[in-house]
Amino acid sequence: MTMQARTSPSRDANRLVGSRILVVEDEFILAWELERELYAAGCASVRLVTLVEEALRELRFWQPDGVLLDLRMRDGLSSLPVADVLHDLGVPFVIVTGQNPDAVSERHRARPFLHKPCPTATILATLSRIMDEPVSTDDQVSHQS
Repeated sequence: MTMQARTSPSRDANRLVGSRILVVEDEFILAWELERELYAAGCASVRLVTLVEEALRELRFWQPDGVLLDLRMRDGLSSLPVADVLHDLGVPFVIVTGQNPDAVSERHRARPFLHKPCPTATILATLSRIMDEPVSTDDQVSHQS
């Protein structure tokens, strides 16, 4: 999968300056591209993990300012347990996946959802935007079933 590089700095990218970002992504090329673009946007720290277990372990010792989260990992597991921990910690996250939006549990349906392939500029702008929004850790959802 090829990500489109940003052609010009976004105003939103300024919100990423100095931030700590966790990328939970099992496609190595995509993860490295996101890492490169996040550092270019001014992030202080970017950590990449490729397995659900790694993401959960990382979150026990380090709290990021924002997370890019793929739904289906190489180990075949869903990353929804990671989404649950992020929700409980109040960490903003964007779901960036090739999965169908129906794969997202009801609890996380109000989260930003970007379908791969997606331009890097869109991913960074979305992450930056949600990092500025107040984070709710209650279990209310934004729509009825």
